[in-house]
Amino acid sequence: MFTAVALISVAFGIGANTAVFTLLDQVLLRALPVRDPEQLVLLKWRGSHYGSNWGMNSLSYPMYRDFRDDNQVFSGLLCRFGTTLSMSHTGQTEQASGELVSGN
Repeated sequence: MFTAVALISVAFGIGANTAVFTLLDQVLLRALPVRDPEQLVLLKWRGSHYGSNWGMNSLSYPMYRDFRDDNQVFSGLLCRFGTTLSMSHTGQTEQASGELVSGN
């Protein structure tokens, strides 16, 4: 009985360490899956916020379209907006975190 408990404890320990390392490896240690990650920039808006944007680091969709269409500086431009979504499956509805992202 002692051997079985010891083996199960070691197995859970190895499994937990593997899961934690895999998560840290994916999030912190690996480079971003883009060609030149050091060239990524975040556009911030200063001053008054008009329309339906949500403050710092938020641009309205019409402003994003203007930046995208008239861009002469960046090789590409994308936008994202975090939001709460309602998802249902087999009659149960739950809230989930999600993002609205541009198609590019």
